[in-house]
Amino acid sequence: MTAAGIRPWTGFLFSGQSSEYVGMGVELHREHPLFRASIDRHADRFRRLTGVGPLDVFADPAAQTRAELLQPAVFLLQVALAEFWTSCGVRPDAVVGHSLGEYAAACVAGVFGVEEGLELVSARGRAFAAVPGAGRMVAVGGPDPAELERLVAAHGGAASVAAYNAPERIVVSGTDTAMGELVAAFERRGWLTIPLETTHAFHSTLVAPAVPALVAAAGRIRHRTPAVPMALNLTGGWAAGGELGAEYWGRQLTSPVRFMGGVRALMDRGCTVFLEVGPGRTLTTAGRAQSGGSELWLAGLSPRTPDSVTVLEHLTRLEEAGIPVDWVRYHAPFRATGRTVGDRPGADRPTPTPTPSTELPFRIERVVIHESASAAGSGVAVVRHRVGETAREVVDVSVVDDAGRPVVEVFGLELGAGTGEEAGGPDEVSPEEAERLLASLDALTEDQLHALLPLWAGPGASTPVGSTEE
Repeated sequence: MTAAGIRPWTGFLFSGQSSEYVGMGVELHREHPLFRASIDRHADRFRRLTGVGPLDVFADPAAQTRAELLQPAVFLLQVALAEFWTSCGVRPDAVVGHSLGEYAAACVAGVFGVEEGLELVSARGRAFAAVPGAGRMVAVGGPDPAELERLVAAHGGAASVAAYNAPERIVVSGTDTAMGELVAAFERRGWLTIPLETTHAFHSTLVAPAVPALVAAAGRIRHRTPAVPMALNLTGGWAAGGELGAEYWGRQLTSPVRFMGGVRALMDRGCTVFLEVGPGRTLTTAGRAQSGGSELWLAGLSPRTPDSVTVLEHLTRLEEAGIPVDWVRYHAPFRATGRTVGDRPGADRPTPTPTPSTELPFRIERVVIHESASAAGSGVAVVRHRVGETAREVVDVSVVDDAGRPVVEVFGLELGAGTGEEAGGPDEVSPEEAERLLASLDALTEDQLHALLPLWAGPGASTPVGSTEE
């Protein structure tokens, strides 16, 4: 809780297309049963709609170039992540999505169910696949929105403002010819322009041919009043009773995304914690640009950081911000499947003697020791993963107390790393042996861990919580 004893309000931000990357969510699906269950629960429906499994799209660069596969994959990833965070005790007080992400926002807000949402977004993807990709999109750092709008309007239907993301952060969409002329005009004024990698010129008249099929599909879906407050792309304001329906999605397809207004609505409502639910950091970056600096912005999954590290760091920072994290629920699936090791020694297992630190063949990237913790508690959760596409295997370790809260977290613990010239390679210690050695941690107090960790990882291994930059 905060100093005033009030839980801060949390806003969920759902990113749009072009936030995806090859491998998104794959590690989290492999490593955490809560997320895996959310994906697998809808995998059959996804396969019937698309002909492939969701993991096939998450991991395949060719599949991600096909709108009919990518769009439902991004939707399912976002909804599953929202279910994951909610299972861990992190619930949205308000939601806003960006373009494609607005479908996941609507689903999480209770406008329609996951299966209905998959039907609708799959129809959206097929509608786009039937429209030849044409035109392009450019992000513009324009300090004068009125001048930018005047320049765009001079091109008539050949160009449109596609999104108002943040102050001085606007996206323009249109034909190749119009965009070439506009980019030249923007650059003459000294405005920064960044071309965007997209399959279509979204939110312009060039995608209008996809509207009839989308509206027809949306007309078959029952739309309910949001149970969670939802800020709309079309207005930047709050959704009321009858605004969301088939016609809304048709208009949303060709109209500007007023994401800046949506974030402002969440902030004005009292949200001070913002979590990007999906791949990337586009929305937290845009939101931070209009932030007063007192809000917490947590980015989505990233190809640069293992998913298991991202979720543990986010949960830690959320708890520090005053969100009651359900650590028991987070760790329970590991215990249930036998992937948590190091329960307190019982009669059948004597308390182990820690191996001398100089013999431990580990290299640790980073250690976080929680200031409020007094002792290592009931167990050690071990999450094993590979780094990128390499064969390098590491484990992340979370020493938890009796309530399931982490006392010590070790990120990027590499097997068989050593420090000297004679140190062996990663194959010298098997994962099973690593888990056996790590099981001894639960017999140590926090003071003992403080003493041992610098020997394992070198001076300065113990770093304060939240020291890593987002």
